[in-house]
Amino acid sequence: MGASASKRLEAWRRHGGGDFESVLSSGAYALVDARWIVKCARKGGVLKHRQALGKEAFISSASLICPWGSLPVVVLSCPWLTKDHPDPDGTQLRRVAKALESLLTHSPYKRLAVFWDYLSLHQHPDPANGGMRTEAEDALFKQGLDCLGTLYSHRYTTVLRLTTFPDGHKAENQPEGSNVAAYFDRGWCFTESCMASLTKDDKRSLDLGRMRDDTGYDYQALKAVCAQGGCRRPPLLPSQFAAELESKTFANGTDDMPLVTRLYEGAFMEQIGKATMLCYSSLGWGDAEAAQLAEVITSGAAPMLEELHLDGNEIGDEGYKALAAAIRKDGAAPRLSLVSVDSKPAELVAACEDRGILL
Repeated sequence: MGASASKRLEAWRRHGGGDFESVLSSGAYALVDARWIVKCARKGGVLKHRQALGKEAFISSASLICPWGSLPVVVLSCPWLTKDHPDPDGTQLRRVAKALESLLTHSPYKRLAVFWDYLSLHQHPDPANGGMRTEAEDALFKQGLDCLGTLYSHRYTTVLRLTTFPDGHKAENQPEGSNVAAYFDRGWCFTESCMASLTKDDKRSLDLGRMRDDTGYDYQALKAVCAQGGCRRPPLLPSQFAAELESKTFANGTDDMPLVTRLYEGAFMEQIGKATMLCYSSLGWGDAEAAQLAEVITSGAAPMLEELHLDGNEIGDEGYKALAAAIRKDGAAPRLSLVSVDSKPAELVAACEDRGILL
């Protein structure tokens, strides 16, 4: 291994890329070159399933350069438009490519690797006509599903959430068997969004539904628009997640519900449990969101937490009271030493002073 390749591998692993190496080496899922996706969209193409893609579509971790504090890995959360194909006419592809082009052109990333389920996981090649995965492909598909929690929740991956449908998309016009529910009413999309909301900073879970078709975006503008207030919730306790999941729909009925419940609980325990810093700045959160976050802290799920950043939000007295109560809770975030907020109400000041926390 050359010196430059060795440095790339070191940076990849320093930013957590090692968490994905075993599943990538097994072939359970593959990462797609963002440049290839952009090129496909420019040609007016339509996505093909993983097994039909040529080698040029994929990218290895050895080809990636990790900027400071991040991984050049984008994870897509996108509702399928039909049961057998997520994007039969390429409209979703063009919307995603627009965002990827902004990230590639105006950012520290030289290349980007993309996880897109239809392209990255083994699919049924032609289910309408009985073309199904082989036994080996099915085993890899299931292994890939089991590893999705880490992909979506990882602190240093960027999740792009396509939360709106293309113009002209109407539920009543979709083929029989399609899941026609809105993004947040779909079980998988809801799960992916919740996992992406756990410990990522304010610019790593982006809502592409906020993009306008008639507007161009550079790197900074895309992140500013797609991380605006209201686009992201605070972390949910696993019990809260499971309760909300009951109202969501799945293309396969309720068969996937136990799987996504397990994926979320595993991601929550892993990411919240090892987090030393949580940065939820400028997300437009108010009292309800602060109270929800306080529940997570009170639960004792964040024993390693040292810094909590909530500046740039719209938290009021009730939210600060909830946070103060969480800070005072015995055993909750015992290592917490810094809280960053815009306002310093007396109750929060007193709670932090009692704990020796810098406010």
